[in-house]
Amino acid sequence: MTIKMVAMGMWGKNTYLADSWNRLDFFIVLAGLLEYVMHVENLNLTAIRTIRVLRPLRAINRIPSMRILVMLLLDTLPMLGNVLLLCFFVFFIFGIIGVQLWEGILRQRCTLERTVGMVYPIT
Repeated sequence: MTIKMVAMGMWGKNTYLADSWNRLDFFIVLAGLLEYVMHVENLNLTAIRTIRVLRPLRAINRIPSMRILVMLLLDTLPMLGNVLLLCFFVFFIFGIIGVQLWEGILRQRCTLERTVGMVYPIT
């Protein structure tokens, strides 16, 4: 990564950080370095370690057909956002309808029968 940054430059057009795959690689390496730099006993870094799972994605660059497929999937994500927004709206509306229709029907259906001699916690 460092050699590519020196050879291509960091910012601007046709540089290392201009390509999204190189930005992903930069993020993965930076997260790994952060884990080694912040070696504190009381700090839990498992969330940073999970970023290492993204490391095999760098191999997609080597296979051109796989790279095209992944880029197509990434291009369709904004359209999937619209579908998720529509699903959220439908679930929200049906949730409100369900609360209004079955409001109070299940109240006091499950009760605990108190037996003599049993000690119950005070809540």
